Amino acid sequence: MDRYDIRGLAAGAVGAATFLYWQNNGIHTTEYVYRDKALPQEFKGFKIVHISDFHNAKLLIDKTAVLAQIQKPDIIAITGDLFDCRHTDIDSGLALVDRLVKIAPVYYVRGNHEARMPATDSLTDAIARRGVNVIENRKVTLEKGESSITLIGMADPRFIADDKHTEKVRSIFRNRLFSLTEGDGSFKVLLSHRPEFIHTYRDSGVNLALTGHAHGGQFGVPFTDYGVFVPNQGIFPPYAAGIKKLDNTTVVISRGIGNSAFPFRLFNRPEVVVIKFE
Repeated sequence: MDRYDIRGLAAGAVGAATFLYWQNNGIHTTEYVYRDKALPQEFKGFKIVHISDFHNAKLLIDKTAVLAQIQKPDIIAITGDLFDCRHTDIDSGLALVDRLVKIAPVYYVRGNHEARMPATDSLTDAIARRGVNVIENRKVTLEKGESSITLIGMADPRFIADDKHTEKVRSIFRNRLFSLTEGDGSFKVLLSHRPEFIHTYRDSGVNLALTGHAHGGQFGVPFTDYGVFVPNQGIFPPYAAGIKKLDNTTVVISRGIGNSAFPFRLFNRPEVVVIKFE
């Protein structure tokens, strides 16, 4: 191998490393315009910044907060896995929260990683003391003018049992959500970690569900919302990223920001999601 071959290999290695770094740290904003005839007219222009699966991404704290601030949202929704149970750099998640509460009201539900952390309850209390609205298994009313919509939060099924996909766990999760939506004729926005429960969200009458968990399938299929693998969904999963509709229910699936067990992404950059009501 001559020196030109070595230089070519070195340049290729540097290029590949730069590309992988960008894929994992080049966080971007994905904007959706959401339309629904059931939405009260006064909520036209209402804007939600949706953040999910931060996983202690220390290097992306400032960029995430800046992207959120630029949008001037009405609320910020965090749909779980703010922390990572495998490398619990708690200070990173708290630092992001400290930045976000200065931008807009923040609403939060926990994901499967928080469910696996022994100190999850005390950590959640610390988040609440910072001004975050923890709305697990309950609902709140958001008002604008003379109109209102309902914001519902669901704790991850792993808080019910470790095996979250047994029929018993699914039934408990379903019943808890139904208890919050039954007889409620308002426009309903749900914060929930998992997109694969889309049929439950539809059956409960939720209009719009914000979810995460799937990490975009980790390795994305270029120029699509499809990914290679998601836990509990398998190979080429149906709910990896983007917007999915089932009858009158729309589910937004964030690709998330950080990584967990698998250390990098490909064709699947981290994202801050923005949803504007029209």
